Amino acid sequence: MLMNGKGFTLIEVLVVISIIGIFASMAVPVNNHLYHRTLLENTANEMKSALYLAQQMSLDESREYGFEVYKDIFRIREHKLRGDVVYVREINPRIKVVAGKGKNVIFNRHGETAYRLFILENKQGNTIKIEVMIGTGRVRMTKDY
Repeated sequence: MLMNGKGFTLIEVLVVISIIGIFASMAVPVNNHLYHRTLLENTANEMKSALYLAQQMSLDESREYGFEVYKDIFRIREHKLRGDVVYVREINPRIKVVAGKGKNVIFNRHGETAYRLFILENKQGNTIKIEVMIGTGRVRMTKDY
């Protein structure tokens, strides 16, 4: 309330600041959860793109290429002894690859492969399954959250 019409009282200013603080504190956890989910989706999309790149390279160059996942990276390389590494990407430390079916995918010169399953999980427990289909090499992503 304006007592003399020239300004606000200290209590009015404190009430407004506390209301803004309450709204801001509600927005931070929502944004944090959204950040981790987006990070998980981006990592899964990068892996999917790398799988398609390995398949396309095997078709274009008539060579076998492999997509490999290690603890903190995934990469594409020629599938032969001391084959050239074509693509390497780090996996964010907030994302981990949990048990799936196999840690690598080999595309033959016709772009065909065996069935593989990769499961990505973030710190909130959200998971995305990346499946590589037998024969065709198609990649399917399933979000579990």
